[in-house]
Amino acid sequence: MEPKKNIILVDDHIIIRNGLKELIEKIGPFKIAHQYDNGPEFVVSITEKKDADLIILDINMPGMNGDQVMEKLNQANIRIPVLILTVNEALNEILNSGYYHNEFLTYSLRASLDGKKKTVQQEILEQLTDREKEFLKLVCHENEYKYEQIADIMHVQHRTVDGYRESVFDKFGIKSKTGLVLFILRHKLLEHL
Repeated sequence: MEPKKNIILVDDHIIIRNGLKELIEKIGPFKIAHQYDNGPEFVVSITEKKDADLIILDINMPGMNGDQVMEKLNQANIRIPVLILTVNEALNEILNSGYYHNEFLTYSLRASLDGKKKTVQQEILEQLTDREKEFLKLVCHENEYKYEQIADIMHVQHRTVDGYRESVFDKFGIKSKTGLVLFILRHKLLEHL
């Protein structure tokens, strides 16, 4: 029998903690070993609980939010993997911009801990092919090209452009052309395409 993985759950809402505990312990060999309802208490105790396999951390907590908790973990050289809970942020991001970028948030919070020097921008660019970069540059062109026009400029079939679009949407959780443009502008990608 596979040994259970110990998880620390940090969230200021007891209903969410209880629901996550029940769900997580049902879906696999996991055990919620410790729970905390605030960042300061968790940070003080974490040095004694280095046997944990994963930390689930709410990003929106009063007093000390998830960003601040991550800074403390980095300073203490705690190398336990962290899953960031960002439900409110995710809903607002999708409603406001048409996409959600949780993988980049997590990456940026963990970058200094892992000793990585890459920026979120570099991480995004490394996932794009040359043709996808060309496609993105045309999507943001001042002439506001339609997908059919982009296909003509790139000398490819319309369905090939659809493929570029779907690939980029899938990679970064984007849902619309507006969301795509906002994503490019937000991460200042245009000058690197």
